[in-house]
Amino acid sequence: MKKIEDNTTLVFIVDVKANKHQIKQAVKKLYDIDVAKVNTLIRPDGEKKAYVRLAPNYDALDVANKIGII
Repeated sequence: MKKIEDNTTLVFIVDVKANKHQIKQAVKKLYDIDVAKVNTLIRPDGEKKAYVRLAPNYDALDVANKIGII
């Protein structure tokens, strides 16, 4: 929740084989939002997390409500 409010960032669990470009394109296509930046990490349990920072003209809280994260 803190990342959503402070950094306009949404967090997703993605396929381990997905790269940043693929994640950016998928978010843009699925949710019709512009992405500024994607950071990824692989958790110790083997899942991959993607931190998707939205473009400045989007409010992450509104987007999270729209797609059902909150």
